[in-house]
Amino acid sequence: GGEKPMKKTALRAECEARGLSVDRTMPAEMLQARLRLYFESRARQAAAAAAAITPSWAPSEDSLSLARAAAIAPLHALASCLVYSSSTGRLNEGHFNDPVLLWLALHLCLEDTLRTAQAAEGRVGAAVPGSALVCLSALYAAKQYSDVAPAAGALLALAATWNAVAAAAAADTWRLNNAVRAEPLYPHKVAGMRSQTRLTIEAFEGL
Repeated sequence: GGEKPMKKTALRAECEARGLSVDRTMPAEMLQARLRLYFESRARQAAAAAAAITPSWAPSEDSLSLARAAAIAPLHALASCLVYSSSTGRLNEGHFNDPVLLWLALHLCLEDTLRTAQAAEGRVGAAVPGSALVCLSALYAAKQYSDVAPAAGALLALAATWNAVAAAAAADTWRLNNAVRAEPLYPHKVAGMRSQTRLTIEAFEGL
C-alpha cells in the first residue's frame, strides 16, 4: 500500500523540479501524463531549434557564448563600476540600487528572454522584433550611463554592437526560414501542438 504514495511523491517532485504546476490531489496517472507532455514538448522545441536554417556568416552558438563571457560581460562590469563610483556624488553614497544600473538590468532580462525564445524554443519569427527591442534597450541603457559617466556610456555602446550583430543574424535567419515555411513575426502556437511557454505561479501557505 505504501508503494503508490511513494510513487506519487516522486512523480510530483519530478514535476515540480521542471516548473510544472501540480498539487497533492493529482493521481499518479495525471502526473505521469504531465511529465510525458513536458518531455515531448521539449523534444519538439529542440528539434525546431536544430532544424532552423542559419545564415553562413552568422557566428556559431559556441562563439557567441565565448564572446559574451570574454568581451561583453567585462564591458558591462567595467561600465557599471564607473556608474557605481559616480553614484557617490549623485546619491550621497555608492550603492547598487542606482536607478541607472537598473536600465542595464532590464536590458539583460530582455536579452535572456530573447535567448530562451530563440535558442530553446526555436521562435525564429518572434526573435526579429525581440532582437530589435533588445538592441534599443542596450542603446537606452548606454545613454543613461553616458549621462552620469561618459566613459561608462561609451563602454556600454561598444558592447551594444554585439546586439546589433545578433539582431542582423536574427533577421537573416527569419528571412531564410520564412522562404521555406511561413513564420510570423510574433509568438504563435502551431495547430495541434502544445504551447511552448509556461508561466508558473506558486502558492505559498501562510501568506
